[in-house]
Amino acid sequence: MKTDEKELRAINLTLEAGEHIRSFIRCTYDLQQSSEKIPLCGMLAVTSQRIIFYSCTMGIPWIKFINYHHISLAKLEKELSDTKESILLINQGVNEVFCHLPNEERIERFIAILEQEAGISCENY
Repeated sequence: MKTDEKELRAINLTLEAGEHIRSFIRCTYDLQQSSEKIPLCGMLAVTSQRIIFYSCTMGIPWIKFINYHHISLAKLEKELSDTKESILLINQGVNEVFCHLPNEERIERFIAILEQEAGISCENY
């Protein structure tokens, strides 16, 4: 089973009744633990009810849920080289940054579905 399939299966196990995955991308997320940041590589999914990030690093699963009503701002940030894209979410006053891992996945489709499901507009920077 490929990594994407394992991560999607793990996310599916967390879904509530009637909830379904609308879009997903591979990305990284820096988990803040005490004074250090731990980089996690995983899957960011937009569901019909919330955002879910799942990572399994060194055999240890880690999951983060972000409810749409807790997001006050969303931004799509691109570096000048146009090779690195990040999604910045302000979640209950805290910056949550998910760095897209470039491949065949289209971040624009992901953002469009996020805007639709969360009822927010994602700014481009």
